[in-house]
Order: sequence, then structure tokens, then C-alpha cells
Amino acid sequence: MCRYSWKKVSLWALLTFFSTVSASAVDRVSIRAKADSVGRDVSFSEYTHIYRTKRVSSTYPIKIKMKGGSLLVTSQHSQMLPVYKGNGVFYGLFRLNKGTNWISGLPKGTYIINNSKVTVS
Repeated sequence: MCRYSWKKVSLWALLTFFSTVSASAVDRVSIRAKADSVGRDVSFSEYTHIYRTKRVSSTYPIKIKMKGGSLLVTSQHSQMLPVYKGNGVFYGLFRLNKGTNWISGLPKGTYIINNSKVTVS
């Protein structure tokens, strides 16, 4: 029997292969996290496996502004940006290019981006 589900293994492979987050920065990536665990180095258990969330922010500093229903994200480097829902559940991974980036199409709600809460209305 395979110890890991296909979705978890493929998500981990995708994050370590295509992102600037190195394999040493992520032990395993879980799709779920407790709301109070976001932004801290916390271990939590799902079934019998232990997962560690070590990074919920971008690799390099970014600036975020709301413009209408879209996010204006300014970055000095090309990098990946993880986005979590307000309750700590992983929402998606966005590729940022150097300079100005627009993230649109996010459903209304609260998100945790770069360890800060952002509300999309």
C-alpha cells in the first residue's frame, strides 16, 4: 500500500519543483492547517502523518494593495506566492514576476497572504 495519497505527493512535487521554495524549507505540505497555526512553525496531524508548515509567506518582500476587487502585488524578484483562506486552508500558489502583478478572480472573503490578512470585497 502506498503511504501517501497521490494528491499530496503531487502537490509536494509541484511545490518543490516549480517554486523558489527549496525542498529543505518544506518537509511536507498539507492542504489543511488550523486557523491559529498560520504564520508559525507548527506541527499538526492528519490521520497518522505529521506535517510541518514552515513558510506561509513569499521568499522576498512584497507590497500588497487592493484596487477594486483585485490585488496589486509589487515584487522586486520573480517568486511564488502562497495564498491561504482566512481559516488557514491552502487556497493556491501564484507566480509573481519582477515588478507589478495583478491577482484577480479571488472570491470574496478573507485571505492570508504573506502573513497578513487581506479582505477581498
